[in-house]
Amino acid sequence: MCPWTDWQPASMKFCEALLCGTIRQPANSFSNIGFIITAFFVFQREGFFKSSFSLIGWASLLIGLTSAVYHASMTFFWQFFDVSSMCMLIILIFCFNLVRLNKLPTRYIWPCYLILLAATMVGMGIVQGKIGEWMFGTWTLAVITLEVLNLMKTRDVNYRPMLKALGIFVVAFIIWNGDLRGWWCDPDNHYLQGHAIWHLMNALVIWQLYRFYSQFKVLKPTASN
Repeated sequence: MCPWTDWQPASMKFCEALLCGTIRQPANSFSNIGFIITAFFVFQREGFFKSSFSLIGWASLLIGLTSAVYHASMTFFWQFFDVSSMCMLIILIFCFNLVRLNKLPTRYIWPCYLILLAATMVGMGIVQGKIGEWMFGTWTLAVITLEVLNLMKTRDVNYRPMLKALGIFVVAFIIWNGDLRGWWCDPDNHYLQGHAIWHLMNALVIWQLYRFYSQFKVLKPTASN
């Protein structure tokens, strides 16, 4: 009997063939080290809980850990937490953009963030299947909308890290689709997979997002906020 086979299987399938072992997709599992490295560098600059930006590090760390276990098990249980950690990042960015628009006081970033994240996770738990991916996409569109509104509000912003993040993400998304749809696929290659490259590239995306948002002093709570 192979480990994990008694668990509810994941609703998504990737190119890498499933092995009968504790780690069913080695390439897709170990490539999550990039997220953990990104988290390390964010914590090195921000500490664990010293600023709102520390949450970017926590999101990156949890994405790395949950995605690693998800691909090791390919079960729906860990898929749920993998997508939840992705939402952890995008909802944080959503709250950051609300603050930049003066729609949310800085001191309310944490409670607003936790409430929205909890509501999203409950929704994914009730409506299973691929709803998590759709919810992540919805949050992403909301973030883009708020970013456009912020761009209209002020142009005195260094957008180079954001443009780098978007450029890397677009390439990574093409690779992700290619892996998912079998455009290029070697199932028995457990060292390099398209989805593994997606993981490594998105670790760079998170680092660039950190560089972009860390320029905004308004996102750091102060006594006046």
